[in-house]
Amino acid sequence: MKDVKASLLTIVQYVSLAVMMWKMPWFNSSCKILLGIEILGFIVAFSGLYEMKKSSKINISPTPLKGAFLVRTGIYSIIRHPMYTSLLLIFTPVLISNYNLFNLVVFVIFAVNLILKLSYEEILLKQFFKDYKAYSETTKRIIPFIF
Repeated sequence: MKDVKASLLTIVQYVSLAVMMWKMPWFNSSCKILLGIEILGFIVAFSGLYEMKKSSKINISPTPLKGAFLVRTGIYSIIRHPMYTSLLLIFTPVLISNYNLFNLVVFVIFAVNLILKLSYEEILLKQFFKDYKAYSETTKRIIPFIF
């Protein structure tokens, strides 16, 4: 059942992401603040990927891979899920600059799914890594110092 739940959460994430990428322009050229937030999202994504590649076990599914180790360096010393943070930083400004009901619904599905996936992933990570609970007490999930 774990694999089905992980697969479903991953599929919903990528389908909603694909719809947003298809229906909305990726970069906001009309507002420098929104563009800056998007660029920050890409910086967070690249720094997360840089740190994660050290474990050589990058995985799109919330299920930890055999042989993976807990990354605590770089951006992971501040937030536990920088890839989710980056997606929200990139697509929130995109939604704001391309607001309509359809885009809002897709974004809400995407954001709620990310939170559900993150919550499920945290359960799996606590089971997989014995020191994850201690790590989670010193970092936030996706928003530094807040959540």
